[in-house]
Amino acid sequence: MTLTWTALIAVIALTILHRILLTLYRLFLHPLASYPGPLLWTTSRLPFQLSWLRGTIHRDLLSLHARHGPVIRVAPNQLAFSTPRAWKDIYGNVGPRAFWRDPLYNHPPVNGVDHLICALDEGTHARHRRLLAKGFTGEALGRQEEIVKGYMNKMVQRVGEEAEKGPVDLGAWLNYATFDITGDLMFGESFGCLEGSTLHPWVALVFGALEAITYITFVKQFPWLNAVLMRMVPKSVLQKGIDHFEMSAEKADKRIEMGAERPDFMSSVLKNGFSEVHGTHAEKEKVMSRAEIHSNSYILIMAGSETTATASSGICYYLCKYPKAMQRVCAEVRAAFSSEVDIRFDNTTNLKYLNAVIEEGLRIYPPVPFAFPRRPPPGGAMADGYFVPEGTTVAIYHYPTSHSPHNFHLPDDFIPERWLGEDPRFANDKLDAVRPFQLGPTGCLGKALAYAEMRYVLCKLLFCFDMSLSPESHEWAEKQAINFVWNRPPLMIELKKRSGA
Repeated sequence: MTLTWTALIAVIALTILHRILLTLYRLFLHPLASYPGPLLWTTSRLPFQLSWLRGTIHRDLLSLHARHGPVIRVAPNQLAFSTPRAWKDIYGNVGPRAFWRDPLYNHPPVNGVDHLICALDEGTHARHRRLLAKGFTGEALGRQEEIVKGYMNKMVQRVGEEAEKGPVDLGAWLNYATFDITGDLMFGESFGCLEGSTLHPWVALVFGALEAITYITFVKQFPWLNAVLMRMVPKSVLQKGIDHFEMSAEKADKRIEMGAERPDFMSSVLKNGFSEVHGTHAEKEKVMSRAEIHSNSYILIMAGSETTATASSGICYYLCKYPKAMQRVCAEVRAAFSSEVDIRFDNTTNLKYLNAVIEEGLRIYPPVPFAFPRRPPPGGAMADGYFVPEGTTVAIYHYPTSHSPHNFHLPDDFIPERWLGEDPRFANDKLDAVRPFQLGPTGCLGKALAYAEMRYVLCKLLFCFDMSLSPESHEWAEKQAINFVWNRPPLMIELKKRSGA
């Protein structure tokens, strides 16, 4: 008994001593010791990861940047930047000296095969991007326009019908439209959300998959506790991620059978053929394997639908909160078109104030509020004049960067004029701090489509309706948590049809 207690006390004492020595090392001798940050965050991964798990990381980092500056140490081996130059250094470079994806924050789906957004091998990423990019060119967008407009027109019609009964959850209807559009452009058939006035059961799995990724990200930060922590993740959450992948794969297989002629995302991949064997054969032939098509289908459904609906919802909310901006954009849109049928992708691009409204919406309410962590190349690299040692995780988080008073005057106010160069108050605003679609070799392929969708649906809504917030949504954006994307409550909007619209 005495020996047992002695051994136990010795183990506890050694554990405490190890923790004390590790903390002292991280504070004074670690390669990141010179970077500012809160004591608990710089000595343990736990505070950052708990903030991530709670969904408050965007607001917590904003507070930490305000206290410690534009470059902060947020974990023993992790830095967060909030400067425009850092965007270019961390995300914009290519070649052997470029920062690349951090494996701790990249998760292939359940088949274990990388997709475009999680590929750690640069050659694999480049092959996927080259094959998918043809579905997002200007030429492809022209072929897809009628498909997109058809769903958006249907949404506006249905919203108008629902508005006669009372306030409408506009955020939900925007989700119905964007999921139907993405389903059509990805798989050749919609989810039927607009028809059923509800999200398809599969769409619920998309959000479940995001929740699962959040838990898995947390667990991966503590590899020595991986087995224990994974048992604590609700099995129902993990199952949703599995179910989402399996349905994506099934839909992708049906789309493959349709061939390569349809004007959608998949046609650009299938025109080169595909491989039934995953691995070196697909790489040699410069095509995708069926397994890779499954993986990309899994992620593109998330990336291509939720983000556009989120951005459009946020823009509508802030327009309703700021009557002067609403009045000016309505005047511009309504003067530009004599009828709603005149609204097209091409003639919405020249509406200067509308474009400023969209940019300001993407700034104040970024559709992807978190970050895409990177690691520097071997030997380390410079980011905005700061040396980042090899093995360090580094990232720029959209929300705190866009709300930083170091980057913007009146950062929490929705003022589209800051993008027009009209108001001297915003002469020193660092507009290039806003990068909602990232940049460089991993920048978003769907940027042009997202802008076209947002311009079109906003023009339709502003031309057809007068919009105002219902009382229950007056603080809609202020306290939202995040789970890779925003956890959005209903956005209740009162819409009144304009006479003659």
